[in-house]
Amino acid sequence: MRLPRAVGLTALSGALYGLAFPPVGWWPLAWVALAPFLAAVAASSRRRAAGLGIVLGVTLSYGVGTWMPDAVVNYYQQSVVVGVAMFFACALWQAAWQYALFAVGERRCLATPRAATPLVVAAGWTAAEVARVHVPFGNPWALLGYSQTAAPVVVQVADAAGVFGVGFVVMTVNAALACWWTARAASPPARRGAMRGLTIAALLVVAVLGYGAFRLRTEAGKPGRPALPVVAAQANLDLGAQWKSEFYGANLAAYTDLTLTATRERPAAVVVWPESALTFFLEREPTYAAYLARVAGAAAATLVTGGPRVLADAGREEFRNAAFLVSPRGATRLVYEKGRLVPFAEYFPLAGATLLRRQFGKVREFTPGATQAPFPTPLGLAGMMICNEAMLGAEAIDRVRRGAAWLVTLTNDSWVGRRQYAEIALAMVRLRAVEVRRWLVRSSTSGPSAMIDPVGRVVDVLPFDRSGVVRADVAPREDRTLYARLGDAFAWSCVAVTLVAVLARRGRRGG
Repeated sequence: MRLPRAVGLTALSGALYGLAFPPVGWWPLAWVALAPFLAAVAASSRRRAAGLGIVLGVTLSYGVGTWMPDAVVNYYQQSVVVGVAMFFACALWQAAWQYALFAVGERRCLATPRAATPLVVAAGWTAAEVARVHVPFGNPWALLGYSQTAAPVVVQVADAAGVFGVGFVVMTVNAALACWWTARAASPPARRGAMRGLTIAALLVVAVLGYGAFRLRTEAGKPGRPALPVVAAQANLDLGAQWKSEFYGANLAAYTDLTLTATRERPAAVVVWPESALTFFLEREPTYAAYLARVAGAAAATLVTGGPRVLADAGREEFRNAAFLVSPRGATRLVYEKGRLVPFAEYFPLAGATLLRRQFGKVREFTPGATQAPFPTPLGLAGMMICNEAMLGAEAIDRVRRGAAWLVTLTNDSWVGRRQYAEIALAMVRLRAVEVRRWLVRSSTSGPSAMIDPVGRVVDVLPFDRSGVVRADVAPREDRTLYARLGDAFAWSCVAVTLVAVLARRGRRGG
């Protein structure tokens, strides 16, 4: 295969991958999107396969990250050149080399297909995605399995294998199609192997769909504790990327109006405000604390809200990205501190990277928190996650293991200000509900805010760039899924299988 055609097929895969995600959201494309890339890899040398993996990493990253250069410009107040450079740096580090290793490792397997080839290739892809997540400054953004959250019957397998399991199934089909295509003019054994691979992929899809249909039917009727009404507010107020003195105490009127109007229309047991809803230090402001107590009392609801926290030690101040619980009786005793911070956005791992330091007044950067206990609410313990924490299955597992009966995620999508980012973030969060079988309430500054049931269906949603509330009757649960018990055991088994397969191939060549 000529180089221009190979590069073109790889770029096509990256583009189709992006179209499978919101805001376009043509999720069936994910089942075929990567087949052109795999076919090109099968006909390539080792060096070319590595190059194609890099091309895929960059094009795929842009397909799901068109928002990023603009976000760098707005958030860090830098030039477009810096924004583009940051995009390429992130794409190369967080996706490109992982897919280059995948392409090199699976090249011969794809070129000589056997019945198990689609499964072996899918395991290799899963290993590459694990590397994406767990490399330093890694990022789970738009892993393959997240493309399927709009198809609840497909993603129910996540309660056993997480997002990696969903991606494994989708990649198995891509690999089977690529093997069938490349084996058309190959030897009869290769053609037979490719056809058997297609059969295995089809059987896997049937099994996953059957399991999904079973779960959708049984989970909906599963008995549990009584449901209670919950409201999440979205004020859609943009206070900019910087913390400015003129914004101190802003937002309260808007969130108060949304809350009191919603609870007058229909009572709620819990009201949720998003990350950064408070633009002041609650524990140092008794006047504001009393105000929030009056709001919670007037609403007759427990209030959960995000805001900054400042702690002083020996004259040195530390800032935490936090959530607070205010009871209807006005007590503000419980605090959650975000433990997993975003590098270069909430903390600065490279001390000399002054170019990327935001200047947002008093709060320059956050320190990881030490308090992640669930909040006691009328619905039972609420597992709190702030922003990117909800993009990681391990965080939801941690909350459930701490006793969480439902999940709450507070997020600030205003800093990016792009619909693509916000909608992909929601798609990713939806899978947390499936993985641990919990209701998940998402409150966002600018949307989408949503109520998500334990099978990943969006019960109520407020679109991006709108103001209002979402509500649902949320039922707490105490059972634990296989995924909540074992975590990413399936994903790590794919890593082990991939390493064994690569070593075995090298051993055969050496012999």
